Amino acid sequence: PGITRETLMKLAASLGITVVERRISLAEFHAADEAFTCGTMGELTPVVRIDGRLVGDGRVGPVTRRLQGEYAKLPDQDDPEHALIPEFR
Repeated sequence: PGITRETLMKLAASLGITVVERRISLAEFHAADEAFTCGTMGELTPVVRIDGRLVGDGRVGPVTRRLQGEYAKLPDQDDPEHALIPEFR
């Protein structure tokens, strides 16, 4: 688990977005309304196709767009003096 992933999970929780970590099947991916990946370089990247099939309607979904917007507002995560990772207990 990386810093970007942890930050996004906590950010989602702070926005009232339920986060559930579990393995999913390819069939569930194909049936998803939306999907995204995250990582240090890509931050939060929408997935609009999987195996040539559209995810949802093939556009960036509202949850992904909301998380992208809120994540972009966070201070520089690489600068320990300004990093903001919300703490939830």
